[in-house]
Amino acid sequence: MKIKSVLALTLFALSTQVNAAGMNLVVNGSFENPDVPAGSYNIYDTIQGWTTAGAGVEIRDNVVGTAYEGDQFAELDSNSNSSIFQNIANTVSGQSYLLSFAFSPRIGQSSLTNGISAFWNGVLVDSVTANGGSSNNWTMFQYLVTGTGTDTLQFSAIGDSDSLGGNLDSVSVSAVPLPAAAFLFAPALLGFMGLRRKAKNTIA
Repeated sequence: MKIKSVLALTLFALSTQVNAAGMNLVVNGSFENPDVPAGSYNIYDTIQGWTTAGAGVEIRDNVVGTAYEGDQFAELDSNSNSSIFQNIANTVSGQSYLLSFAFSPRIGQSSLTNGISAFWNGVLVDSVTANGGSSNNWTMFQYLVTGTGTDTLQFSAIGDSDSLGGNLDSVSVSAVPLPAAAFLFAPALLGFMGLRRKAKNTIA
């Protein structure tokens, strides 16, 4: 069997086990609740599953871009930079979890205003930003984090506080049923096969 075929089978096995890891522990990770009328947006001080801090979170439905998943997505620089956080229930201390989220810069805006930072238990996981194009350009970011039994996931708008921030969608935290080393080996295999995947970090 050719080595490329072996790698493909290995990746398939890995992805099958990861997908079988269990349900997403994040409530309302795709921001479909509350329901915003199509082609419009609203700013909320509170939304299902999330606690907001600052000027509130803007939920958009097919306006100034389309969602990565479902119909709606969030912008944290509503009237000014703000944050959202969620306490993740039912984690296991020492267990590895896959944290993932979709990010897109706001259409037509520079990287100076489009940034979003992700935190796990108050520790910075990553900050992402990019220049916006003519439509939403979603990228899925993935990281390994470690559960403590009482965990908090937070996202904050960074950069210019001017009501023109980056977009967030499809937030997920799910248990990884593989040793962290094996999971981290998967991107190397993907790179060998010429596929692109974001690097992962481990946050305790």
